[in-house]
Amino acid sequence: MPPPQTQPEQSAPAGNNPGGAVAAVDPATVTFLMVGCQRCGTTWVDAALREHPQIFLPAQKQTYFFDRNYERGIGWYLENFRQAGAAYGAVGEIATGYSLPGAVERMAEHFPHIKLIMAVRHPVDRAYSNYQVRKQESGWASFEEAIERDPDLVDRGMYMKQIDSILRHYKKEDLLVLFYEDLASDDRAYLKSILSFLGVDGDFESNQIGRQRNSAMYPRTRRVMTRLGLKPVLNAVSRSALGDAIRSAKKRWGGRGYKAVAPATRSRLMETFRQDTRKLAEFTGRDLSHWEA
Repeated sequence: MPPPQTQPEQSAPAGNNPGGAVAAVDPATVTFLMVGCQRCGTTWVDAALREHPQIFLPAQKQTYFFDRNYERGIGWYLENFRQAGAAYGAVGEIATGYSLPGAVERMAEHFPHIKLIMAVRHPVDRAYSNYQVRKQESGWASFEEAIERDPDLVDRGMYMKQIDSILRHYKKEDLLVLFYEDLASDDRAYLKSILSFLGVDGDFESNQIGRQRNSAMYPRTRRVMTRLGLKPVLNAVSRSALGDAIRSAKKRWGGRGYKAVAPATRSRLMETFRQDTRKLAEFTGRDLSHWEA
C-alpha cells in the first residue's frame, strides 16, 4: 500500500511576499471540486483522498472560498494549490457549500473545466444531523425551533434545486452524485467510484475503509466541552482512533446519543422535500421511495 499523502506547507500569497513577485498558479491546475453536501460524508472522503498518492488537496479540508471568502480573490484561493505538481492526476478541494446559490456561479466563472462531486443523504436525516452539531453554538432548544429560525437546514436538503443550478454551467457527465447510504453499506466501492471518476488509480486501498469520520458522538459531551471552550479537543478526538472506537461502541449498543425526530416533524419535512426527492430519483435513476417513508 502506498504511504499516506503528506501535504506540503502552503506558500504565502504573492501579494504578501516581500521577496518579489511569484508566478500565479494556473487555474487549470484544479481539476475537481467536491461541492457538498454538509453532513453527507465529506470528511471521510477528504481523509481517504488525502492518502492517495495521485491526488492533491489543500492543507485544510475547506477554504470556504466560493461561499464565504470570495472577497479574498482568486489569487488567494489558487495559492492553496501551488504545491500541486505534475505528478498529481487529480487536484481539488472537498467543500460542503459550493453547491449553494451564488457559489456555483463563482465556481463556474473561474473553473468551467472541472469535474464536480456531490454527496447527498436522506434530507431529514441530513438536517437533523446538522442540527445536532450546531444546536449548542446556535442556542436552539429544539429541532423544530432550529428549522424555523434557520432555513439553511432545509435548503441544503433540496438537492435537485442545487443540481439544477450546477447543470446551468456544467455538463451532466461532469457531475458525480453520491449517496451517503452507499458509503455506509460499502465504503470500498464508494471510494472506487470516486477514484474512477477522477481518473486515478482505482485499486488504491485506503486506511479509511471501515472507519467512520465526523459522526456526531455523544451530544451531551459535545455540549459540555463546547461550553468549556474545548471544541478543538473534541474535534481532535472525533478524528482519532478513539473517536472511531466510541462511535463503534455506540453503534453496538444501539444508541445514537440523541432522540429520533418527532414523527409529526419528520412527516411535515418529508412533505416539504417530496417533490425535490422525486426529481432527484428521476435524475439519478435511483429508487428513493424509502426516503418518503
